[in-house]
Amino acid sequence: MSDTIYRIVTDRMIAALEQGTVPWRKPWQASTGQPRSMSSGQPYRGVNVFLLSLTAAEEGYRSPFWGTYRQIGDLGGQVRKGERSTLVVFWKQAQAEQRDPQTGEITIKQVPVLRYYRVFNAAQADHLPERFYPAPGEHSQIAEPQAVLDGYLACGPKLVHVTGDRADYHPATDTIRLPLRSQFRTPEGYYGTAFHEAGHSTGHPARLDRPGIADFDHFGSGKYAREELVAEMTSSILCAQTGIDSPETFGNSVRYIANWLTALDNDHKLVVTAAAQAQRACALIHQAEREPAKDSERHLDAAPARGGHTHAQLSTAIGVARGTTEAQPTTRTGDWQAEPG
Repeated sequence: MSDTIYRIVTDRMIAALEQGTVPWRKPWQASTGQPRSMSSGQPYRGVNVFLLSLTAAEEGYRSPFWGTYRQIGDLGGQVRKGERSTLVVFWKQAQAEQRDPQTGEITIKQVPVLRYYRVFNAAQADHLPERFYPAPGEHSQIAEPQAVLDGYLACGPKLVHVTGDRADYHPATDTIRLPLRSQFRTPEGYYGTAFHEAGHSTGHPARLDRPGIADFDHFGSGKYAREELVAEMTSSILCAQTGIDSPETFGNSVRYIANWLTALDNDHKLVVTAAAQAQRACALIHQAEREPAKDSERHLDAAPARGGHTHAQLSTAIGVARGTTEAQPTTRTGDWQAEPG
């Protein structure tokens, strides 16, 4: 079941990429706000943010609220005939037997398994309460991007600005390096880059201890691709949460899309696991008290010895385009830099 769900989610992302849409580049419109549950009012998390926002953008839904057929009925609404639901996923704890190879003793272990259900947007139903059709912007909680960045840096990595055309993160010194602010054509370009590197920095061993940062193996690996996607998703979510809504910031390229199509085809768990890690990265950057936390997805990867690389190697490792855009003249060819250890 879990493998089937992974495949369904991945196929959904691949279909969008093939149409020229990158689902994690602009997860929701500032005017509609983050997708939310009708029953609890809480925002959806992880890959569901991208699944629901993708459907909302394609169908033109203006409400951020989603619910199951039964939930809509309980609220007095009725899904219109012919409307199609959207899949969302969740983790469920299941019990699995584990036998000790030496003693033969069997123990019961709790393991997370992926499950799904289907929801409809409020725009697909009639007779729902008016609160599920908010006016544009009235439900959005916008935070200033500099305030979010300053709050994280106060208890997190160092940030330095240097003349140049690269942005990167150095785990060995726990330092984010960005070009001078004056080198960016727009504030949106600056903060999109800063949030991307901040996303990488959350993987430091003192924070979420993410394998892609703490135990870098080699370029082009699944672990490397996942770390890049975590940073992409983290930046996009933070940009949306802080009100950055510039089309230039989220420009795509044919090469960029082609390489992510290859990466997704090679690893059907990539989107789901990266989105879960990005959600934790965003929470860490936002929270006031930042206690060190281990990444619960770490068991998915082995932990090989750390390696080192140069900016040029990083920029060509999986071929993901991190080049110039109209909003940002820096090349960003180095995203994060693992020092030889």
